[in-house]
Amino acid sequence: MNIGDRIKKERKQCGMTQEQLALEAGVTQRCVSHYERGQREPQFVAIGKIMEAMGFQMQFVKEGVECE
Repeated sequence: MNIGDRIKKERKQCGMTQEQLALEAGVTQRCVSHYERGQREPQFVAIGKIMEAMGFQMQFVKEGVECE
């Protein structure tokens, strides 16, 4: 599973739309869409903002490892 797949999976589990996630993370909906489809790799800062918006730690998105 790549970063985009993890972002999409967690966004859906949080019940968020791409628009909601984008607003919370300070990026555009288009960026979220590109990340989820693997058309663009999010920068480190963007990953952090996205994870913070969904309440997850960055290690999960980068590596698929759940943190305690």
